[in-house]
Amino acid sequence: MASKRTIITSDDILGREAVDPEGEILGVVMKLHIDKESKKMIGITIDQGFMKPDMFIGMHYIKNFGVDAVFLNKVPTDKFRGLDVITSGGKMIGTVNKVNAKRHKVEEIIIAKPGRFSRQMASIAASDIEEIGSSVVLKKGYKIREA
Repeated sequence: MASKRTIITSDDILGREAVDPEGEILGVVMKLHIDKESKKMIGITIDQGFMKPDMFIGMHYIKNFGVDAVFLNKVPTDKFRGLDVITSGGKMIGTVNKVNAKRHKVEEIIIAKPGRFSRQMASIAASDIEEIGSSVVLKKGYKIREA
């Protein structure tokens, strides 16, 4: 049997904060996901708070289970959903609806452009993004492709 130092229980994980590599608290762990066949944990679900969707975090994102928090080794791309997308001049052009990534690197974002009666979707390549923080800021000369 494994030593007590290498064994943790659901009580050691549930209710703990999930912290990304940048130190931002993404939410609180509310579920554990276990593969029925292999009996191995495949991920966690975190509650991001009021009016935000729950987020699934796969085991490949988890660096370690600390005493007070679950520490992630990568920033999940789902974290960017719902962020405002603004130009370098400060004009809001939409919100992030989906992030397309390969190997955890953003390739493009799909945005919902505001409209009176419906939302139009458009895509922006990662090369046109200046930075992603509390919002997505686009570079000067960015290009939007209708999706």
